[in-house]
Amino acid sequence: MRSLILCLSFVFAVAGPAHAEKWAVKAIKYKNNGAYYAYFDIYSLYNGAKIQCQGKNTKGKGIKSGKSVTIQLDNSDGSLIDSDEYGDTCFPEPSNEVWGMVYIDRGSGYTGVANKESCRKDGAKFYYHPHGGTLVVQTKGTTENNNRCTIVDKGGVRYRGYNPDSPY
Repeated sequence: MRSLILCLSFVFAVAGPAHAEKWAVKAIKYKNNGAYYAYFDIYSLYNGAKIQCQGKNTKGKGIKSGKSVTIQLDNSDGSLIDSDEYGDTCFPEPSNEVWGMVYIDRGSGYTGVANKESCRKDGAKFYYHPHGGTLVVQTKGTTENNNRCTIVDKGGVRYRGYNPDSPY
């Protein structure tokens, strides 16, 4: 029995931790299935710095319950507002990791200190690629309970590194 335990310990030690799945996305869709208004922003890593782009839905009342918003990461639909101190670097470049952040309105409108839920997950990483898929995320529940951001659809395209001539 002891040798079996040692053998299994060796197998797990050699295998190491599981690596995150990598996916190529060109758009992120957020669905608000919660009992609240929400705002959705895009974040990206640029030279190791976390960069924020506000979505147009941060104006006014936000995204009401039962509604969704799709943001094209190349900003071809004009759905992103440059809100970062770095100027146009706010918009993701090919091969930048991207994720969404949901701000849940608790009566004060859009605010960075409101109940916020990150859509960045350890088990899957998403990278901007102009030929990628559409990542779909959602929140549900109430302003206080069961409102975490979950992945509904990964977009269907595995990330293999940036290549402008890539067929996917």
